[in-house]
Amino acid sequence: MDHDSFVAPLSGFGPGAMVMTSDGEMPVEWLEKGDRVITRDHGAQPILKIVRTRLVAPDGRALPVPLKIKANYAAGQDDLIEDLRLSPFTRVMVNGPQVALHFGENEAMAQIGDLSRRRVNREDPECPALSYHHIITERHELMWTCGIWVETTPPETAALLDVPTFLRGQSEIFTTACKPPRMCLLPEESHLLRSLLLPEESLLSLIAA
Repeated sequence: MDHDSFVAPLSGFGPGAMVMTSDGEMPVEWLEKGDRVITRDHGAQPILKIVRTRLVAPDGRALPVPLKIKANYAAGQDDLIEDLRLSPFTRVMVNGPQVALHFGENEAMAQIGDLSRRRVNREDPECPALSYHHIITERHELMWTCGIWVETTPPETAALLDVPTFLRGQSEIFTTACKPPRMCLLPEESHLLRSLLLPEESLLSLIAA
């Protein structure tokens, strides 16, 4: 692990997340510097660095695992076959008619914790010791992961990471010029979107690519 943290508002991928690369899907634990991840706006982009953060409590115990959602590999697929563990502070792409109607954009970004009806982390006996994986690319991107678009490391998380000085000159996310790839919804705006879902609809109705 690169360093430990306690209850920091970090965006990141939990254990087992399957990330699409130019060589196919890979568990986030396998990814290394130089691997090329598939992004929404700029195709295959190289990873500049992965910072891995272990979340521990003051007594040394691992904190509960991050939010876990069921994700599908392809838009419109009915079988929800992949668990995706994300920090509650991680933004995902939301789309659909309600996004366009209320926010004037076809696509936006929202923190997964704001979209979920569950507001806190939960224990997961299937999950190994909790680590978040922070994927740093040249820009703040949306990256294909388990059938949805999930952000790479954003500036607010990057500011909390211990990275070498040379890396700060390679990525826009360490500068004030960095812009998110889509408009970012406020918590209350994300709550509104979730409240507008029909009873038979799931979170995937908002976030499936």
